[in-house]
Amino acid sequence: MSRNVDVVRAALDAFGSGDTETALALVHPEIVSRRIAPLPDPHTYHGPEGVLEMYADWTADFGEFELNPLEPEQVGERVLMGLHQTARGRVSGVPVEGTYWFLFAVEDGLIVWQDAFATREQALDSLR
Repeated sequence: MSRNVDVVRAALDAFGSGDTETALALVHPEIVSRRIAPLPDPHTYHGPEGVLEMYADWTADFGEFELNPLEPEQVGERVLMGLHQTARGRVSGVPVEGTYWFLFAVEDGLIVWQDAFATREQALDSLR
């Protein structure tokens, strides 16, 4: 497994366990995070605060929320990882489930950007 995959896995494991300090120590101070259409509310976020804002925006409408990382893949210099979401609407109570795909760029041991996509194909197409 590559060093880049190790960095992404460590950051997501830290976020998943609630250790945001460790997770944010693995992101570059000028990280760019983007939600790409057709995901709801496409947006670009900047810096470690933007990482927190992106995930807060993602989860805001859910009362219950769980995100489970799938096995990461090295794709050239990038890391592709599926994240399987199970959630329940805060107001509606409607269950929501899906897998979303993130591409990460790592430089010098820090994540410098992350893009979230609706499908694996869309993520891979963005590299072409």
